[in-house]
Amino acid sequence: MRFTFLLDVDNTLLDNDAVKADLARRIEHLMGGAHAASFWTVYEEVRRASDFVDFPRTLSQFRAHHPDAVGFPQVADLVLGYPYAEMRYPGALETIQYLRGLGQVVIVSDGDPVYQAAKIARASLADAVDEVMLYAHKENHLDELRARFPADRHVLVDDKPRILATAKHLLGDTARTAFVRQGAYAVADEQRYPPADLMVERIADLMRLDARQFE
Repeated sequence: MRFTFLLDVDNTLLDNDAVKADLARRIEHLMGGAHAASFWTVYEEVRRASDFVDFPRTLSQFRAHHPDAVGFPQVADLVLGYPYAEMRYPGALETIQYLRGLGQVVIVSDGDPVYQAAKIARASLADAVDEVMLYAHKENHLDELRARFPADRHVLVDDKPRILATAKHLLGDTARTAFVRQGAYAVADEQRYPPADLMVERIADLMRLDARQFE
């Protein structure tokens, strides 16, 4: 049986909640509480307008609002050059390698197509998989993904129960859904959606599963 594994990034391969908490602490240290609060206000405004996180646009708009903010060059350097490799979940690369022994592995992520791409590369994830696909809303591209990466089973691995439930509804029995119970969305949304086909506590736990369990 041919498998294609479609892997999420944020809070699946990378501890994005920890990244945001670290950024919040360091931005406040660099710019002070008032400007840090304004930065995150702009961040949320941009996210609502774009419907995804867009750090370059956030930085640009914050700079326009606060042209004299002390510490802005250091904040821009921090955000644009964040060491994402340090925030990979333990066993993330090993899990990708294991899954590549079973089939094709593709990262499918939401987010800004420029920053998110660089983030995935900086985390040493882009070179570890067969391909990286970026969308504003990946659940709207499932048929496209299924056609581009043909398989007997498409296995979607994500921390968001909503995404997994949507995929299962649209793809039916040709898909298997694997819920990685990491991050804030996993905790908040777990009871609101039907259970996934598979559930693991950590991304590395996927290495305990064999091909039969993904069929």
